[in-house]
Amino acid sequence: MSKVMIISEKPTAARKIAMALDEQGSPKETKKEKISYFECYRGGDSLVVVYALGHLYELKQTEKGWNYPKMDMEWVPKYEVDKKATNIKRIIQLISRLSKEIDRFVVATDYDIEGSLIGYLTLKYACKTDPNQAQRMLFSTLTKVELESAFDKVSPTLDFPMIEAGQVRHEIDWLYGINLTRALTLAIKNVSGWFKIVSTGRVQGPSLAFVAERNIDTNLFVPIPFWIINIIGSHDGHEFKIEYQKKRVICKSTADSIVSDLQDKYATVKSVRESIITQPPPVPFNLSGLQTEAYRLFRYKPSKTLAIAQKLYLDALISYPRTNSQKIPKTIDLKAILTGLSSMRSYKGIARQILREELKPVQGERDDPAHPAIHPTGERPTRRLTQTERKLFDLIVKRFFALFGKPSKKASMRVDLECGGHGLFLRGLRIIERGWMEYYSPYAYSKEVIIPVISEDAELQLIHVSADEQYTSPPARYNHSSLLKKLERENLGTKATRSSIIDSLKSRGYTIGDNFELSTLGYAVYETLKQYAPQVLSVDMTRHLELEMEAIQKGVRTRNEVLSKARRDLAIILDDFKSKEEMIGASLINGLRRYWREKEVIGPCPKCEDGTLMIIQSPKTGKRFIGCSNYRDKKCDQTFPLPQKGRIVPLQKECPFCGHQMIKIVSRRTWETCVNWTKCLGRAEDLKVLDKKRRRSGVNNGEWSV
Repeated sequence: MSKVMIISEKPTAARKIAMALDEQGSPKETKKEKISYFECYRGGDSLVVVYALGHLYELKQTEKGWNYPKMDMEWVPKYEVDKKATNIKRIIQLISRLSKEIDRFVVATDYDIEGSLIGYLTLKYACKTDPNQAQRMLFSTLTKVELESAFDKVSPTLDFPMIEAGQVRHEIDWLYGINLTRALTLAIKNVSGWFKIVSTGRVQGPSLAFVAERNIDTNLFVPIPFWIINIIGSHDGHEFKIEYQKKRVICKSTADSIVSDLQDKYATVKSVRESIITQPPPVPFNLSGLQTEAYRLFRYKPSKTLAIAQKLYLDALISYPRTNSQKIPKTIDLKAILTGLSSMRSYKGIARQILREELKPVQGERDDPAHPAIHPTGERPTRRLTQTERKLFDLIVKRFFALFGKPSKKASMRVDLECGGHGLFLRGLRIIERGWMEYYSPYAYSKEVIIPVISEDAELQLIHVSADEQYTSPPARYNHSSLLKKLERENLGTKATRSSIIDSLKSRGYTIGDNFELSTLGYAVYETLKQYAPQVLSVDMTRHLELEMEAIQKGVRTRNEVLSKARRDLAIILDDFKSKEEMIGASLINGLRRYWREKEVIGPCPKCEDGTLMIIQSPKTGKRFIGCSNYRDKKCDQTFPLPQKGRIVPLQKECPFCGHQMIKIVSRRTWETCVNWTKCLGRAEDLKVLDKKRRRSGVNNGEWSV
């Protein structure tokens, strides 16, 4: 009998692996100080299943000091970098103790760059064993069948190209993040004496540039008026919308002339054309596709979708979510998955219908050698899923069903008309066969526009004609989905890191709200870097590094080559930065002053007309309120209460009821009100909502106190 240690990534995965591999299906769990491990037996071997709880080791500078440049680093236990990671120390100690009696090591972390690196570092530093002697379990789901197969057909070696790529990605991100953030922060400190951390990084810089450039385009956009001709026609008692030959008319006099020419006239049918539109089923989900669809349907942020999908994966309900693949390989037992889904009441009908047909799913173009496209496993949930988990699981199942559907068929009709030399037309759409849309319901729908039977030379009365003035729209600001797609198109970041990069722009205070409106701080950082260190915002530089790291994974470049070049390039940037430090610091300080002022200043005081309304925090109670800038000097006693939670955003408008300054409160719900909201008669509805919230919760948790 040999003793085997299996290293997994998370407690849930460890339990699943132990349950699947134990011959009796009942492994022994040993708990101590909130951590545990599992013991089981298989084929005469004694198995010890441990978990790493994500990254146990992180990079740390080897020399002392909070200056830059810092080019040398080492892997250390995470608790040496993050003092809050107290659990990590106990886990490392447990793995180190258990590894002393182990004959064979098997890595069973997620099969991607991060998972491979976690397994490698755990072997090297916690187990103190040679990773070259370790084996690798490869799986895409945590089902019993696949885990047994992965263990029985274990790979004899680790995936070292993937490990090398993972190491260099962390090292380069550390180099750029630490040094550039310190450079910005110290520029402020050396000029003003303030210590305010202002961060940027290898991918964060270009991401900020995308957002800033779109904001600038939006803010500088000058709307141009145009007119749309709206026409309502009538025929045989039916009324329908008729479209003018031009979508936009750019001259008001021309628009008025068109209205005059068409009003109360008859249009003659010149032609009636019908065509059949065939729409194939959608391709399987990869992570980006799932995140985009979840945002479209549920408004889930990409990071939220990934977190939910990870939970579903750990529950063995779906395959591994961090994949680029849009393919379902032939090795996957489609019949078993559909049979499993047919046992669930919600999916029984469709699953059984698909099982009666040829199981040939639609395939996408993108592939991932490590994992297939995201798909359900056919396993039943063993716990009650939350509402968000149920919605995402249902979306993944329905998308899987849609892969087996027939193309949908729609009849598109166009009726061309003529009236007084003006071209008009009608458009209709009728669904002939729903096909895959039936399986993907309610996430796929198509609105039918039915046109009654109309023959050529028939006449339609134009009963209403008007010209509506509209204005051209500025470029839309990024949202979570569109920014995710932008990073993917530009090949910046990875499928696993893009969502966290997007979230970091908001957490750093660089953007406001879900439409990524640039804050004054974000604008100051962008303008400063653009003027003095444009390489930090460069898409080309970051994309080149991504390609270099991919080359390591393919085995055509070495880690040392890529890391050495990254150090040289960064040193040039930092030398140039150092020579401009005073100008950079002054630029950032101006931006910070504007940022802090905007966060505090509400508007002019309506009472004394000399002071400014500002957000003030009481030194006695710690509660915030709005008060006049002359309040502390006792020259003006004007104050207004505030909710104690949420971000306050001044609005450039006055209350239509009382004339006071309007503000926006951004919390679990976002709402607009005026500073006089507790006394304004027009704001009674706001108070009703707050009272309802208090009654429903049963306690006042502080969010609504004033």
